[in-house]
Amino acid sequence: MIPLGAGPDGLSLRALRPLPDIETLLLHCRGIEVGRLSLPAGLQQDEVSCIPVTRLPRVPLPAELRVSTARDGRDLTRPWRLDSAAAALTLLGPPEIRIEDLRLDHGVLRGTAREPRNGLLEPVLYARINGSGARMVGTEPPIGLPEGGCAFRFALPIHPADLTESGLSVTLLLVGQEAPVGSFAWARQEAGPAERRLVELEGRLRQLEEETAAAQQGLQAAMERRLALQQERIDAFIAAASTLLFDRLAGAPASGEDALRSLLADSGAVAAGDPLLDRLARRVELPLDSGLFGAGWHREEVYPHGAFRWMGPRSLLLNPVGDRDLVAVTLEISALYRAAAPAITAALDEAAAEVAVTPCGPDGFVLRLAPPGGPRPVRLLRLDSQTGGCPAEEGESGDRRLLAAAVSRIVFEYAG
Repeated sequence: MIPLGAGPDGLSLRALRPLPDIETLLLHCRGIEVGRLSLPAGLQQDEVSCIPVTRLPRVPLPAELRVSTARDGRDLTRPWRLDSAAAALTLLGPPEIRIEDLRLDHGVLRGTAREPRNGLLEPVLYARINGSGARMVGTEPPIGLPEGGCAFRFALPIHPADLTESGLSVTLLLVGQEAPVGSFAWARQEAGPAERRLVELEGRLRQLEEETAAAQQGLQAAMERRLALQQERIDAFIAAASTLLFDRLAGAPASGEDALRSLLADSGAVAAGDPLLDRLARRVELPLDSGLFGAGWHREEVYPHGAFRWMGPRSLLLNPVGDRDLVAVTLEISALYRAAAPAITAALDEAAAEVAVTPCGPDGFVLRLAPPGGPRPVRLLRLDSQTGGCPAEEGESGDRRLLAAAVSRIVFEYAG
């Protein structure tokens, strides 16, 4: 027999000659049976059969799937190689994780997760606290189960700021899946109107704190640029005055205008702080070195092929013209860190934005954010990425920054 391929239906095989005496085909991995196919009438020449895979044990990779009529029988075809954990997803489909003994113990949410079929799973969990933000969940290496599949323990630290007057809500999700795998909730009994009002005030206070921090960072960046520009002008004036003085002392005046007059005539206007933006334009492009980039953004990087700015998993961005009705914000993404496509959610002030992703070029994407319900004034943009990581923690380099997406262009569109 010759293997044709592996998919959700199992391992497909084609018989090279008639096999009328075969009643059962066994599929095993490291001596463990993972699939079985009954053949009452045997196999005819060139007949295609498919052995369904019901489970995969926890074995070292790369692993091999072998086909025989008995566990200790000879192989009927060459082994099918499993090189990575992604191959198990092709055979078994999405993971079916079940959370057990979920509990809050001394400020840490602990539990055990069980996957009854996929023993090769390499789980990456994250949590949403009180319905917003994302936080990585620490997981232990999975262990194999006797009946196949795997189990692993996980832990999530709960911070004091996570406990609000209304309680605590935690949703556990697996990277790559939208449906939650588990949830935990703790709430006070008989929450009245006063408690609900207090929760709303807490949310508004947290928003004001973030806006204040972003504005302070922008003012600090603008002040540093103006001080640097002032120092450059002082140094240039001193250099020009020194040149003029030395020319006079040497008794050899220049044939043309002296250095000081040339400086005053040719210097022209120099940009200070952020470039002037046309506040009445329909489209305003934000420079990458602008001070409107808040927390979560890294410094601009300039290369021969272009400039971009890395965005972290959670970033803030101020609207340059916050009093106008905003139609949409377009972000051009030139690269992603360890992700095939962007998984970014956004909030415009307090409302969740409508997000549309369009591929652009071989590796780029265009992210368009629009206010729900039509154009309206917006002051602050919050961007949350479900993908990203730290190169230093993954052993790729010494860069300890948290990276999610490289943004090369940001354009704000306003109503007329």
